[in-house]
Amino acid sequence: MYISGETDDFPSSGKKLKELLEYCREQYAEGNATVEDQWGLDKDWGATGWYDDDVWLRGAADCMILFEPDAAHLYDWKTGKSFGNEVRLMQQTQLYACIAFMLYPKLEYIDVTLAFLDDGKLRTKHFERGAKINALVARFTERGNRMTNCVDFAPTPNLANCKYCPFGPGGTNACMYGVSPL
Repeated sequence: MYISGETDDFPSSGKKLKELLEYCREQYAEGNATVEDQWGLDKDWGATGWYDDDVWLRGAADCMILFEPDAAHLYDWKTGKSFGNEVRLMQQTQLYACIAFMLYPKLEYIDVTLAFLDDGKLRTKHFERGAKINALVARFTERGNRMTNCVDFAPTPNLANCKYCPFGPGGTNACMYGVSPL
């Protein structure tokens, strides 16, 4: 709301990234940025509406600045500390880059920045359109297809999952997959 000018009250959670948030606000006021974009894509990575029947993938861009028709910078605000989530979150930057390249055909370059509000750290990854993006799109498509086409939901039993389960070894013993403590 601060970036879009809906409020002039600076968010207390953003105090460590004040310069960046003010920059994004300036870019938004100049018409170069969008906030809270809701991206919908169909199974072929074509644009569709967030609520359309053919939506297969959804993404939300917290703030995206288009510098030229071929360059952009996307910011995703994160709460919590930056340390310890690097691998999982880098996959998110890859997915955002793939979505942006699919939705903006003239886009050739994008930087995706994870902006951690709590510690003020920025983690930026640079992407260029080409073979690496195509490979990432193929990988995300394969993962997405596995999730959306799955009909066999095999359990993943382990001590942590089974410990309090009422159907496991400590309960009714009705689950054939339950793991007993050693």
